[in-house]
Amino acid sequence: MNREFIKNMILAKQYERDAFLALLSPSIAQHVQVIEKEVKGMLFDIAKEWAVDVSSAVNAAEKEKTDGADSEKKVKKVSID
Repeated sequence: MNREFIKNMILAKQYERDAFLALLSPSIAQHVQVIEKEVKGMLFDIAKEWAVDVSSAVNAAEKEKTDGADSEKKVKKVSID
């Protein structure tokens, strides 16, 4: 997408948020801002945990792939009577 379009969309959402907060009383607007900060923090923590889980899964898969390539496969002959 065009960078200018994305910047304009972000700016439009900020104006929308400001307009919404202007409709509320100052005390309620302050509570909404606190809730917004807490939700942003929770989303950041969730994203960070998800990134760590994904990276550890990728590392484990790569390790498993390299371990399997290095070790020799042993075949055992079985006689059936």
